[in-house]
Amino acid sequence: MLRRLALVLLLSLGAACGNPAAGPSATPPPAAVCGNGVVQAGEECDDGNTDDADSCLRTCETPAVFVASDPHIHGHGCDGDMEPAGLQALSSARGVAVTTPLVWGSGFHDDRRYFTGADDPVSRPGALVHYELEVSHFPAAQTGHLLLYGLNSIEFSSSLFRHPQSGMPVVDFARGQGPQVVVGMAHGQFWPTTGRLPDFPETCCMPYDFAPEALRGRVSFLGTEHRGNTPALDDGTAFLHRRVLNAGGRAALVGASDFPCINRTVVADVVRTDVLLDQPGEVTYARWLEALRRGRTTVAVSGGTRLNLRVNGARLGDEVRVRAGSPLRVTVEARMPVATEVRLLVNGVPAATARLEAVPQAASIQLQLDRSAWLQAVTPWVATSPIYVLVDERPILGAAEDVCYVLRYTDHLIRGVERRHLDLGRETGGALAAYAEVRSLLAARFSEAGGTECRR
Repeated sequence: MLRRLALVLLLSLGAACGNPAAGPSATPPPAAVCGNGVVQAGEECDDGNTDDADSCLRTCETPAVFVASDPHIHGHGCDGDMEPAGLQALSSARGVAVTTPLVWGSGFHDDRRYFTGADDPVSRPGALVHYELEVSHFPAAQTGHLLLYGLNSIEFSSSLFRHPQSGMPVVDFARGQGPQVVVGMAHGQFWPTTGRLPDFPETCCMPYDFAPEALRGRVSFLGTEHRGNTPALDDGTAFLHRRVLNAGGRAALVGASDFPCINRTVVADVVRTDVLLDQPGEVTYARWLEALRRGRTTVAVSGGTRLNLRVNGARLGDEVRVRAGSPLRVTVEARMPVATEVRLLVNGVPAATARLEAVPQAASIQLQLDRSAWLQAVTPWVATSPIYVLVDERPILGAAEDVCYVLRYTDHLIRGVERRHLDLGRETGGALAAYAEVRSLLAARFSEAGGTECRR
């Protein structure tokens, strides 16, 4: 629990933006006053009005550039039979600007010809199609379905349908192709939410390796492809994501249709990813990929819904460094189908709300923290990825019981591999060494978080 949390909701036109002094002996410049029509230090814009539908928000920030995306869709498999032009038309009909059809084990020989490492020729401005890779229906998928973007090759093995039997070598293969590659894991919605640990095997698609790989910094997001139009973030994904982040991991969130497998039809209300670009301009796959790599993402349902979060001007996925008790300026920007409350979560726990109307609107919340935390904004229709706030350079650790859960899960995973409930074949030794490394890290973090005994 946070020991001190002071919150003041500021919806007025004159919210102060603030500006630190240049040095210990310098005379502090006047504090910027948001809403006076003059752009001052610490402001991106200032048009002197409270109209959040124009080019400058009442928070004196420029509106976010949202790019609706479906990063997990298929042309073949699950009885699907669709070529690039059909996938582009399907995505465009629901307002999706970037579509990444994934080549996978089912239909592999049909779709591998479309992977080139470049945009598909059917692409046009505002409707990009770019084939990438999902590790599914391969032996390597038994530790979870990896989603891989920015690749120049998808041939991760000389015998894809025989080995490896763990996803870890595939992550090595992908990361070896360069810093542009983004690796995540799908199907957070299948994670059990009661606190029990998943069986081996439980479903085709359980993200068994998400926790250890996120804690090792080797996967950067957790995906959801759940059915239904609300909430945007399902309970399973939220449960696993919160516990891994509270154990010191970092991961963004993405949502996708997984058409034609999880969602047999694709309409406006099917879960999607809004990727936020730092600046306006042409939407290219390279810009989209870089934003995904940096965690500039929200999971959204219902066409047209939007949500953004900033902390001291920092954007989704960023890290903010402050002193204990220093005021944080948290801003939210939303467009919702009806008036709704935007909830601010601190380490996954509700800490404040801002009620916004069913029009484009922004609001500010002042927050003080005495310990490091990750912040997230959520509504029934959209959930943002986190922003990470480091207080006095200390690591982010949430409740000890969350760290304990991930520690117990790691022990559970080790036992499952040792007993061949997950038979990783010749990858067994490397996987167990990685899990042991993570277990040692978690034991130390459990103590740091104030834990004394982590019971099964």
